[in-house]
Amino acid sequence: MVLIHAGLAAVRGAEGNRHALGRLLGRVLRIEDREWARFSVAFLYFFMLLGSYFMIRPLRNTVASQFSEQLHWLYTATFVTMLLLVPVFGWLVARFRRRTLVPLIYGVFLCQLLAFALAFRGNAAQAPVEIAFYVWVSVFNLFVVSIFWSFMADIFRPQQAQRLFGSIMAGGSLGAMAGPLLTAALIDELGASGVMTLAAAGLMLATLLAWRLGQKVQSEPDAAQDSVIGGSILAGARTVFQSPYLLLICAMMLAHNMTSTFLYNGLAVLIDERGLDFAQRTTLYSYLDLVVQICAFTLQFLLTSRLLSWLGMSRTALLPPVLLAAGFTLLGSAFGLVLFAAVQVLQRALNYGLLGPVKEMLFTVLDREQKYKSKNFIDTVVYRGSDTAASWLFRGYLGLGLSVQQAVWCYLPVMGLWALAAWRLGRRFQGLASQSGVSEKVG
Repeated sequence: MVLIHAGLAAVRGAEGNRHALGRLLGRVLRIEDREWARFSVAFLYFFMLLGSYFMIRPLRNTVASQFSEQLHWLYTATFVTMLLLVPVFGWLVARFRRRTLVPLIYGVFLCQLLAFALAFRGNAAQAPVEIAFYVWVSVFNLFVVSIFWSFMADIFRPQQAQRLFGSIMAGGSLGAMAGPLLTAALIDELGASGVMTLAAAGLMLATLLAWRLGQKVQSEPDAAQDSVIGGSILAGARTVFQSPYLLLICAMMLAHNMTSTFLYNGLAVLIDERGLDFAQRTTLYSYLDLVVQICAFTLQFLLTSRLLSWLGMSRTALLPPVLLAAGFTLLGSAFGLVLFAAVQVLQRALNYGLLGPVKEMLFTVLDREQKYKSKNFIDTVVYRGSDTAASWLFRGYLGLGLSVQQAVWCYLPVMGLWALAAWRLGRRFQGLASQSGVSEKVG
């Protein structure tokens, strides 16, 4: 009997410790008790989604470095593919409910990834297959992540987004740390095809979690609307060009992508000059991805929501262009592969850790058609269109005889445009959030 009482006391003590830990974690992450169930599934869902993507991202980057002289054509092929897919996506959004749409699209991408795994033999594939893989990964990344955040913007209110989106994005960063680590550890043993197969398993789990989250949301008393959106398949694109708010988001993305594409292309050129083989390049890109995600996770988990509370939306959105302008000034003065890679790490960490959560919050004050159709158009066509233009611009600089170091200075005015768009967006977001009855401070 004494042993039974002692056992029950130990169980009660363990439960008390678990509840205390949960309360402490809730205070740190600013999660309310009623939000834990939805938050937990969303966190795991994004972990598996980005974990899968970041397993195959180093493979795509390796292909890019092998075709560094033709990157502008690869960007163009990706952009054209996006243009062709947007009407298809609009048709699907107009006809399927959210809980069916998200798993359906993920399932299609899953089958395609398995097809690429079969097309590769170890690390070897014919050049057309490698090029198709590069384009496919570039499309896959934007579509699946855009759909994820459309889903999040649909089921969380603006005040919840301010508190939770940074932590949800931290789940993705943990997956993005695990992904490249697995790739670096397994590329020699499994080859590219084996890594793709493992990534497909992760994508399957993400698809199941997306379905589970849809079921959970619909079962809650205050369930978010899940009716068929309907409307024209091109309504999202038309709305973008009619909305000053959405055009400002496009301007901010254009400026960011001009900067990020320059760093991506420049790093591919510098790495190609080193003459590394497929596995060495893949390992290098894997570890760069890992460093980026560690930095991004620190921002997301500990700082992003607090910066939004302390500084407001406008000032927080200003931080990435200001910090990157300082990094480009340093890079233009003291050039080298290590420093160039460090500035790209800074840019990507700020993108995932700060700019990403801020951008996704901007959509929470819009209607459902804008959250899915317009957002997807911006995240795919506008994003890849600006990437393509930036890639051709980079190739143009080199064609004019400028070195990568000299081209650095051309991007400081771009960051000025970025800062202006970010400031105005923050102000407009505050006004829209106030109109929707948000009680918490949002900027």
